[in-house]
Amino acid sequence: MSLNRTAHTGQNGAQSQASTRSTWQSIAVYHSGDAFFEALKQAISEAQRIVQIEMYIFSFDRLGQQVLSWLGAAVQRGVEVQLIVDGIGSSPWIQQVRQRAEQLGIKLKVFHEIPWDRWLRRRGATKGRLRLSRALQRINNRNHRKVCIIDSCVAFVGSMNVIEYHCESFVGAKAWRDTGVRIGGEEASVLEASFNHLWQRRRIALAAARMLRRTLASGSLVRLNVRRSQRRDNYLDLLVRILGAGRRIWIENAYFVPDGSLVRALRTAAEAGVDVRIVVPAVSDIFFIPWVTAAFHVGLLQAGVRIFEYTSSMMHAKTMLIDDWGLVGSSNLNHRSLFHDLEADVVLGSTDAARSLEEQFEQDCANSREVTLLNWHKRPWIERFLGRLLLWVRWVL
Repeated sequence: MSLNRTAHTGQNGAQSQASTRSTWQSIAVYHSGDAFFEALKQAISEAQRIVQIEMYIFSFDRLGQQVLSWLGAAVQRGVEVQLIVDGIGSSPWIQQVRQRAEQLGIKLKVFHEIPWDRWLRRRGATKGRLRLSRALQRINNRNHRKVCIIDSCVAFVGSMNVIEYHCESFVGAKAWRDTGVRIGGEEASVLEASFNHLWQRRRIALAAARMLRRTLASGSLVRLNVRRSQRRDNYLDLLVRILGAGRRIWIENAYFVPDGSLVRALRTAAEAGVDVRIVVPAVSDIFFIPWVTAAFHVGLLQAGVRIFEYTSSMMHAKTMLIDDWGLVGSSNLNHRSLFHDLEADVVLGSTDAARSLEEQFEQDCANSREVTLLNWHKRPWIERFLGRLLLWVRWVL
């Protein structure tokens, strides 16, 4: 199966309110960066009114410059382009991206810019300086989303940043394994409202604020964590779904550092006979993450959970299949996503889209080595020791 495979599904436009909440008007699932960004290019070229992007990493490499050129072409057609990049994730390229965006007429804002970057840029100006405590809090709270909204009705969501190592066309076989979706329908406006929440800051439109308060309504297809209550409710919903699973729980996650509640829920499900499988990277861009993840292996393996380490390249996807309920987005199963970072995920709401996740998951398992109790104990003792030691600081991972 080609990594560029996509899954498409469409629905009749005449839908009841209940069915609107259970499925997208259209959805496509992409399992490679090349397919994802080609679809994004096409959507930007068709934009009529506004393009809004928020991106954790927006680099100024070959892919970043291409995306900026697509956005610049949209500006030339009279489309408004708003771009939010994260102050830490995009830090190495912010000045280059800002300069190019200004040349192209793209409106750009930096989410929680690193204080010393701001001070250097303002050359010692006192206006806007932050107190140390506030500055440290902002540094710890990041915008980890990867979202693009086109004309309020189409959105791209997933785990792909704007950086070339997501694309085989740039880096060959070393391209990261990622998953993203293109969704269309009324609930895409929820993502737009959340974007406006960040863009306008204290001048938030009342309509956007009301929309955000409704994002966790029963059946919502968009999962955000702007509020603390949303983070709590999202997590409780996940635990309930895991404990209520009847057939399977298949998880792919790049930074799997779960808390005790999630570990216990997965163990309980496996002991009840549910097919619980987890795919994690064998080698990570953060070199010690596989060591920390491995610290959870023994307890999960003893309960019957199957664990696979993806070996073909860096596995960066964040997807779940719980029976036929599918989720794709930017959230990691770690402390940062749960408590600190802004994330965006979408429920697939389509059996065809869920089947796409299922087929890709099985292929990823085939491209992985399965972890067993025997080969876990054969790991170098220093990795096992450091993995357990790093658990003491997992709240920053």
